[in-house]
Amino acid sequence: MSKKIVLPGEELSTAEEFEGRENTFQDDGIVFSDSIGEAEFDSGNYEVKVKKAKPLKIFTPGTKVYAVVSAVRKNYVLVSMREAYAGTEKRVLTRGSATIMVSMIAQGYVRDIRDAFRVGDIIVAEVEAIKPYGVNLRTNKPDLGVIRAYCSKCRTPLHMVQEKLMCTNCGSVEKRKTGSGYILK
Repeated sequence: MSKKIVLPGEELSTAEEFEGRENTFQDDGIVFSDSIGEAEFDSGNYEVKVKKAKPLKIFTPGTKVYAVVSAVRKNYVLVSMREAYAGTEKRVLTRGSATIMVSMIAQGYVRDIRDAFRVGDIIVAEVEAIKPYGVNLRTNKPDLGVIRAYCSKCRTPLHMVQEKLMCTNCGSVEKRKTGSGYILK
């Protein structure tokens, strides 16, 4: 029995060579695959079938995303998405970058966006919307926000000390919109 990875609409054989079975269709005496998967050619029975590949689960609104802040602007933050999860189930990212608008950062008023995020911070956010021109994220829930921050002076990881982020290297104290899962305590 031979096997081959195939795509939908890919020609597998003529109907005279192999009879089409599961996940195939026939048109004009030619057998085609109707799915992405692995074509199995059974030479003993002169049959071909396609074993479907496991379907990909992409991220959708409500999915939690782990990302790194790549730019901080006056009214929005740009992030590079790294991983996505719906509960404990990993999802496939179909895009690499996303935006967090200032109105989606915190529940209250954000005076200076740099008090919430800095370049290099690792965050957990929730997908607000997926649009043709980009992905919008939100961190305006208590469990969302920065989970690992770095000192803006010396780039040492900041530790949470009495609800403040403090650098153990230079003593700098900084603000961030932290999530409930902040790593260094």
